[in-house]
Amino acid sequence: MNLRGSRHRKRGRLARAFCFGVILFLAGCAAAPKGELLIRPSPQRLPTHQVVGDSIIASLGGAAVTVRWLSAPGVERYFASRPGLVSPWPAEAWRETPPTVFLVRVRNQAPAEIQIDPTLVALVTQDGVRRRPVSYEEFYQQLEGLESAPARLQSLQAILFSRFVVIAPGGQREGLLVFPSLGPEAKYLLLEFASFFVGGRNTPGLFEFQVLRQKAE
Repeated sequence: MNLRGSRHRKRGRLARAFCFGVILFLAGCAAAPKGELLIRPSPQRLPTHQVVGDSIIASLGGAAVTVRWLSAPGVERYFASRPGLVSPWPAEAWRETPPTVFLVRVRNQAPAEIQIDPTLVALVTQDGVRRRPVSYEEFYQQLEGLESAPARLQSLQAILFSRFVVIAPGGQREGLLVFPSLGPEAKYLLLEFASFFVGGRNTPGLFEFQVLRQKAE
């Protein structure tokens, strides 16, 4: 069996499903109003994915994966609940260019280890624009010299999915994927895990979101 061809056909079907979903979504949407940005799960087209509240929960070849977007208050609560960590983003920096932050939890329920390469994760908009996660090195350049920079960088090292991740059987990991600010044209998002290996087999994950903007008062 040609495994490579099979993987390409599988990704092709998923991509077509995503494009079809984008068409349906955009058909019912007017231009996005200006205002506060909200990112919510869309209906998931993969049978292994389900929406529970503001989270998407998926089963990827023996891995239980939960993905949720975090707003600015959500990020603050996340760090406040972890003693010793502080939010890496100064308030003024967040107001000017708010990052796009996703909380990812992975629990290994398989008998083999899980390997994830966060550098190959992509956030794809409805027009095909692909964004890669911001790396720790990029954050270091941005935060170096700011007040409390050592504490902010230490917090990033503790929670950022930026380097190769290995999870042993029965283990779990939690971390943040951080992307640049979204432009006003973004309406539909696909969070794509292109390198997600369970026991040596790649099991790509696709998580679908919609972008909402609350009207300014």
